[in-house]
Amino acid sequence: MEYLALGERIRQLRVERALSLKELSLKAGISEDLLKKIEADQDQPLIGQLISLSKALDVNVADVFRDRPRSQKFEIIRKGERERVKPLLQSAKTKVFDYQYELLTRPADDKHLDAYLIELAPHQSKPPRQDMTHPGEEFIYLLEGKLEGEIAGESFKMEAGDSLFLRSTQPHVFFNPGDKPARALTVIYPF
Repeated sequence: MEYLALGERIRQLRVERALSLKELSLKAGISEDLLKKIEADQDQPLIGQLISLSKALDVNVADVFRDRPRSQKFEIIRKGERERVKPLLQSAKTKVFDYQYELLTRPADDKHLDAYLIELAPHQSKPPRQDMTHPGEEFIYLLEGKLEGEIAGESFKMEAGDSLFLRSTQPHVFFNPGDKPARALTVIYPF
């Protein structure tokens, strides 16, 4: 399975809308330096950043992955057809993969939610970055492993079989302190 390089598509959407890097940066609430790295495929956006960029570009978040197909009554995405993204986490010494996610839904004119299969590597602690916020709501169902995090400063722990709902406008962060990868089904409704 290939990992996506989203930068060219984001740059293309920005240029189509006659936005400068600075203008998109301000609209999306993402630093201009990070936006340059994303467009150059030197960094992959986190899901929250991708949602902010899609809102600033006035497109459905899934449109960043490909052109929007025609609306269909239903869809099936085969396991081997899912697109995978690995956002980068910058540490003091090196870049490491924080988590990876696969798209479980395709874009369409009549869809309002996005579903992902997320995998977090083991032996993580709270990432050294600000907690994410973005418009919308999220649902997480933990399939395997353990998950810890904070929502609006309140800590929580989850085990396989647990589920979580949150309004994603609240600052939130997730990490996997366990010895095995954590896998979760995540549904985001970005309004």
